[in-house]
Amino acid sequence: MTAPAPKPQVPAQAGPAPQPAPKQAPAPAGPNPPGGGAAPPGQPAAPAPGSAPAPGSAPDQATPAPDTSKLENNDRSKPHSATNAQQRADRLREASSKISGDFVGGHKFEIVLGDGRCKPVQRLGTTLAEAVRFAFVKPGEWSRVTTEQHDRRVVILRAAPNQGKSAAAIRLLQAPSDRVIYNLDRDVDLAELASLLQRDAKNDRALTAAGFVLSEPSAWAAVRGWMLQQLEAALETIDARLVLTLSSTETLTDDELHGYVVDLGPAPHPNDVFTRHLEWRLRDDPALCPGVLADAELAKLTGEVLTGDAGMKRAADYALVVSQCLDGTAVDVARARDRMSRQAVEGFDIWFGSLPDVPARCLAIALAVLNGLSYEHVVRAAGMLTARLDGPPTPMHSGPAPVRAPWRDPFRRNRREVLRLLRATVRDTVTRGPFGPAPAEVMEYRDDGHPEQVLEHAWREFGMHRELLAWLRDLASDPDDEVRAWVGTALGVLSRYAFGYVYSQVLAGMAIDRDNLFNREVVAYALRVPAARPDLRPLVDAVVAGLYGNLDNPAGQATAARAHGIALGPLGAGAALAALDRLALVDNLDLAISIGDSLGDLIMQDDLRNAPLVLSRVSNWLRDRRRSLVGEFVFLYLARSLTTDHETGGQRITWPTLLMLADERQELRRVLMEMWRHVLNSGAWPLYVEAALADWAALAETDTGVRTSLSRMLAGTASLSERTGSLVLRQVAQWRAPENLQPKPRTALAVEEALRPARNDVA
Repeated sequence: MTAPAPKPQVPAQAGPAPQPAPKQAPAPAGPNPPGGGAAPPGQPAAPAPGSAPAPGSAPDQATPAPDTSKLENNDRSKPHSATNAQQRADRLREASSKISGDFVGGHKFEIVLGDGRCKPVQRLGTTLAEAVRFAFVKPGEWSRVTTEQHDRRVVILRAAPNQGKSAAAIRLLQAPSDRVIYNLDRDVDLAELASLLQRDAKNDRALTAAGFVLSEPSAWAAVRGWMLQQLEAALETIDARLVLTLSSTETLTDDELHGYVVDLGPAPHPNDVFTRHLEWRLRDDPALCPGVLADAELAKLTGEVLTGDAGMKRAADYALVVSQCLDGTAVDVARARDRMSRQAVEGFDIWFGSLPDVPARCLAIALAVLNGLSYEHVVRAAGMLTARLDGPPTPMHSGPAPVRAPWRDPFRRNRREVLRLLRATVRDTVTRGPFGPAPAEVMEYRDDGHPEQVLEHAWREFGMHRELLAWLRDLASDPDDEVRAWVGTALGVLSRYAFGYVYSQVLAGMAIDRDNLFNREVVAYALRVPAARPDLRPLVDAVVAGLYGNLDNPAGQATAARAHGIALGPLGAGAALAALDRLALVDNLDLAISIGDSLGDLIMQDDLRNAPLVLSRVSNWLRDRRRSLVGEFVFLYLARSLTTDHETGGQRITWPTLLMLADERQELRRVLMEMWRHVLNSGAWPLYVEAALADWAALAETDTGVRTSLSRMLAGTASLSERTGSLVLRQVAQWRAPENLQPKPRTALAVEEALRPARNDVA
């Protein structure tokens, strides 16, 4: 597990400072000058209270205070907090998966369709996976089916229409229970699938031991035995399986296909499927289901719905409708009948419209935005949106004194009822908080596609755009890193529906906000969603270019730097590096922090390709007098913000990422040692150097491998010059100094031992 890092903070100051005036540099930090306080740059200081200038003399003019937004004038006695790039990358991947169902802007396994188009493979939805796992009704010859398909990499599962072939295919792949299952598009080109699997499995470990479901391929007439033979070989290399479903009305076009066929056999009765699914839907109250099934009116409706050739899916859908039409312990049969009659065309609208009040609908929207985060975060966000839409409480004047009525009853429904209404679930997990891993309850929709559907429905069907965007902007200032990542992703999803409106109403103001450092991160999180779409990419490029070139607003340039790292970097690291290289000429602290964060993002996106490019670029900055100060700051920032979890003997060890890369790759080791030599001898950031090396030593203190690598690296750095060796020893001595409240004695001893041969050589 990656060690938690402190949250981003406004740059530290030595004393109170007033808010900066528009188009002026920030007010100086530190104690007020004599005479009554700090004044804006270029203006005289205010006289002290009660004082007056001497008669006949002109008032003293205050010396303009240094601009502390610049690196060269900044207070360097308090190293700035560095946000953890690995944790940020993990949050963004999780947010994209939980809200839009895809890892936008990152690596995706794509298949080639029959017409040559590429399409990302989607993971099997949680709702369908759980329904099959817990409510599957075995067909009559299920034991034969499982025996025949055992140890096969490719299976053609054949059955009559509406017999539940897809559910059976999923159930076969759910052994082992932790297997990741993907749905393949019906139009997939099976002739190309084997080579794509072999190529992408090298970059995406999620494909290893995965399962693939292909339901009734549209180009079945073109499928030949050699295609499945190639697939078998490819699946064997990654320990994966494929189940292809086929209707019994289709013919086999090649004799070599017969060996892959397994017939499903007789289907279960739809009534059995309905009963089993209803029991699963009402599993939180096992005593409820028998009473529901005993309802005579419901039994009559069941006979109407599951008549004739009603398939297994219709029976499962009917169980869902019945569970959603419960009124206490009884079913509203009329409502269930109405919903079944309209389900095919209005399923989602019916569900959202059935939510009983504004708080319930606000909770549905809040869950769509924060899907997969803690129950407390979701409920708080829902309350904020409800307050915006529902209005304040109304005082009542009955009697001698005004009484405020309970306008929003917190006891109107319990959590179990809420989860059933929302088709959601709460599960226990361990989350990474500011103080480390902690147990938590997370809330999420059962259906992976629900969050984006809810957001689109709320945006397109109701005239609440301003309220929705204002609510999201409020949430964007939440101190929790995960909330901000999820909110940024939600804003990005909405921008796909109305990019200009969302940007002008919310993102534009956030992008140039000088006071809230969180905003530039959220804007970059949002822009990465439309940037992944070819039709919207030019709009994102134009927005970033406008911020990038605005020399009068460093806050906007800092946002552009973050966008190059988060939104555009995954689409082209070279172009992002070139843009950040030019921004490194600007002397501004906030911009330097944003450059450091974005370079960290680029490394975490693909350390194999990007780490050498990033380190080479920063190394060049150290030798460029125009960029050297920014380069030193950025290097030290990267040293503190980059950590990587590494599994060794079943134990998770946290490494400084730069140290691990140098340990693994000889060509990076020399670059890293030269960079440490430079910042040690420069003297520009002495406390930042001390903090970065202390962070590395703290990680080395708990693991022998990290300690050995750090000792070797520092010994090599010390050997570059006698002065550098002395500076390294001075740093090491502080790790076990008596006044050090967080000593690192084991690391100090190991480094001193490694330095001894080098000192003897010098002697």
